[in-house]
Amino acid sequence: MKFEKGTLEYKEFRRKRNLANKKYYSKPEVKVRKNIYKREYEKKNKDRINEYQRKRYRDKKEIGKLWSQRFPEKVKEYRKTKGYKIRKKEQDKRWREKKKKEEGKFWMKKETRDRHKEWYENNREHLKALRRAYYLSEQGQLSIKNCNHRKLALKKYRPTDLTRKKIREIFNRDKVCVYCGSNKNFELDHIVPLTKGGNCMFNNFVLSCDKCNRSKSGRDVFYWCKLQGIEVPKIVLELLEKQNIRC
Repeated sequence: MKFEKGTLEYKEFRRKRNLANKKYYSKPEVKVRKNIYKREYEKKNKDRINEYQRKRYRDKKEIGKLWSQRFPEKVKEYRKTKGYKIRKKEQDKRWREKKKKEEGKFWMKKETRDRHKEWYENNREHLKALRRAYYLSEQGQLSIKNCNHRKLALKKYRPTDLTRKKIREIFNRDKVCVYCGSNKNFELDHIVPLTKGGNCMFNNFVLSCDKCNRSKSGRDVFYWCKLQGIEVPKIVLELLEKQNIRC
């Protein structure tokens, strides 16, 4: 009996046929036979199955690309969902494990190193401009000062507790050069110089201009102030008291 597709008679015939198939294939003997046949078929046609799966995967990928180009807003919304993030993590984990098996333990370091090298070579000028802008900014200047004083402390084996935050505190506290009142070319001055046993702690720093700092150099504060004919600033005396140094 042949029925035309789409007719009621054909639909009824297919329904009965499906029920009969379900009943037949649910038998344990038939299941065993089916599994054996499936394994044999997979062994014989392994390359054919793999090729078909690859083709299917490529087709799916192309369809996905076209769809994402057509509806970019929907893609953005979907990527924000929790389900997508969990699935992405699992996919990344599987991919990493696969790479580890194929290329060894340190495959990621090699790849990232090569990628960084390429990026650096292509963006050298851009990086230079960014560095210049950073070191001219306030934050850049603070980081340079912090770095310089840390190096000095390490060289002379002195303790240091300087951070950017503390350098900013010194700037906010003094605001001008404590020796001459200048408001240009600020530097951090060691009250007790490193050559005379001073340290690189917060209480041993004051703000001074570059002229005063170079003039004072490694001299004692009281001796240098006498040479300049000025009084020792109050903030210097206070900080020396905090350090338990007698004036």
